Amino acid sequence: MLIKMRVVFIGAHLDDVEIGAGGTLIKHLRKRDEVIYVAISRGEKGGDPVAREKEVLEILNELNIRDYYLFNFPDTRLNEYFNQVKSTIEEIIEKYTPTRVYTHSLRDSHQDHVTVANAVKIAGRRSPQVLSFWSPSTYNYFQPDYFIDISDVIKDKLRILRKFKSQNQKAYLKRRLVLAVNRYFGYLSGVEYAEGFEIIRYREL
Repeated sequence: MLIKMRVVFIGAHLDDVEIGAGGTLIKHLRKRDEVIYVAISRGEKGGDPVAREKEVLEILNELNIRDYYLFNFPDTRLNEYFNQVKSTIEEIIEKYTPTRVYTHSLRDSHQDHVTVANAVKIAGRRSPQVLSFWSPSTYNYFQPDYFIDISDVIKDKLRILRKFKSQNQKAYLKRRLVLAVNRYFGYLSGVEYAEGFEIIRYREL
């Protein structure tokens, strides 16, 4: 019997979750798990924040995710607001008491990603499971030790990523690169396509 889970996905910017854990998010929805989506910044340094928010809202509506939080902390400067970011995440975790939290890796070269990862590590210290996902800016020593097979939803992940039209010039959103990354994680875990995560905390439920 499958245990219904309550999971929180926390990204520093709009599209971080979809890139690193979009297939996993879709799989949770298919299992009818409760999904909460959080973006800490609108990502104004990486494009038009209004357009980016519109794209994410379209995705959330299509996936029927009703519990979501799109905050407006300043892009590339989250480290200056660390305590506020941590408190914001703590409030969400305390409200939902999630089974599992997904967020960024500490092995990341983007300062906002590292700030969010550190904030979640503290804010989610009582959460039974905390996993960190890959991003295009993670270092080459990102070491996933937990894999989720997304072979059956890879087309859905690609479809969702195509909705980020304001970001379509970014190489890491190109179809062949998305497939290459997820195929590599699939190879490591013995399936066709997978998403890889580093375990920050994992306690069996």
